[in-house]
Amino acid sequence: MKDGESRGKKASAEEVKSESEKREVTMQDEGEAEDALVAAESMAPIQIDVRMDVTLLHCQGCHLPLKPPVFKCDAVGHVVCYYCRAGHRAVCSRANTHCGQLDKVVGAAKVPCPYKAFGCERYVVFHEAADHQRVCHCAPCTCPESACAFVGSRAMLANHFAADHQRPAVTVRYGRSWCLSFSLSHGWHLLVGEEDRIVFLVSLCPLGPGTAMSLMCIRPDGEAETGPRFWCKLSIERRGGDKNYDLVLMTSPVISNAMFTCAPALGQGMFLVVPQELLSGDTLTLSVRIDLIPPAAVAPKSTTLQARAPRRMQ
Repeated sequence: MKDGESRGKKASAEEVKSESEKREVTMQDEGEAEDALVAAESMAPIQIDVRMDVTLLHCQGCHLPLKPPVFKCDAVGHVVCYYCRAGHRAVCSRANTHCGQLDKVVGAAKVPCPYKAFGCERYVVFHEAADHQRVCHCAPCTCPESACAFVGSRAMLANHFAADHQRPAVTVRYGRSWCLSFSLSHGWHLLVGEEDRIVFLVSLCPLGPGTAMSLMCIRPDGEAETGPRFWCKLSIERRGGDKNYDLVLMTSPVISNAMFTCAPALGQGMFLVVPQELLSGDTLTLSVRIDLIPPAAVAPKSTTLQARAPRRMQ
């Protein structure tokens, strides 16, 4: 009996030990699972790319992109914008229910810039995409040269001019006068602002016995609506040995052109007329100065001086 009781007690102790080991293993497994879950959560992306029907982000009243605050009609559940919530009663009932969660969705739903192919890497809120597109610095433009099929951003245009037309853009610094020479055998030349890489287009075209020169800024349509950002001064001065001199001068705000569909006409906007006598063969050499206009400044009235009357210096 004693041997039997001893063996029973021993078996019972082993069973208790086995159950204890099982619990330890189970707790260890649960701990590892929790650690793995925490690790997975820490590795989960903060943002994700999803695909959805774009109409879900449009107002069912005006069919424009939804902007917060978003409302829902009580009858059918049509989702409408703030401006359509009252007028929606003609289609259904008045939209009185404000959808705070949808506000968060439409306020956070982002799409890549439509001009990603031209270098823009930004993701913009869906209902702000059209506004961004109008001012995006990667907005495509065309090449002013006839029969050239180039379409690309302004930075691409500068590289294209240098590579395909063998006319590198000239870099200029704002607020300084630059003595530049342009070949009259080409109607178009490019300047680039050193500070911001803004591209300017110089056009040259015959006008009577002289040459008309104009300067414009290539920038998106949305920026052009804010008014001119630059002021330019174009001048040619030739002095003789007897101190007689000829002077042609123009000061004017710089017009803008997006060049989205086609190149502007030669001589568009304000232009400087250079007499034949002031040309150096096939080359036009003149002083160019481009100044930034402060945002709050009012540009003075354009002035053009095209006199060429010699006079004696005192």
